[in-house]
Amino acid sequence: MKFDLPIIIVTLFTLCFTEVRGQQPPNFDAVKSAGIVRYKSEKMIKKLKITDDSIKIDFTKQINAFNLEMDNLLLLHSDALEDLEDEFDRNVEIAVQTRNRNQMNGVKSKIQEVIPPIRLEVQTCKEVLNNKLAQLLTEEQNKKWLRYQKNKK
Repeated sequence: MKFDLPIIIVTLFTLCFTEVRGQQPPNFDAVKSAGIVRYKSEKMIKKLKITDDSIKIDFTKQINAFNLEMDNLLLLHSDALEDLEDEFDRNVEIAVQTRNRNQMNGVKSKIQEVIPPIRLEVQTCKEVLNNKLAQLLTEEQNKKWLRYQKNKK
């Protein structure tokens, strides 16, 4: 009987002070969906173990050029991506309130309309970067780079 009282108190305490969490509405990051990423050249130099100074300089130039391209794409498409995120958030809120998932069909079609062309541009930039880095890096470093790039998505 003495042991039951602390167990009951702890149980009541946890029941009273724990949050009841429902299903959270999904988050949508249009920039991430489009595949727009930036790489840190210093981090990658360490990760790839690049020791030659001339290769470090060329690598940094290539990464900076790629990051500039990503910034340009982001600037070019920022309005469309922000509008897409706003519309998604609005429709999620309406869908949660009305409990009607059909509300999301319009947003899905708009996402499928806006994101793929941007993703194609990003993929083209990545291919150019990878071709330039393949000439610059050793085979082992290039494999590490491609593995990192694949996991960065």
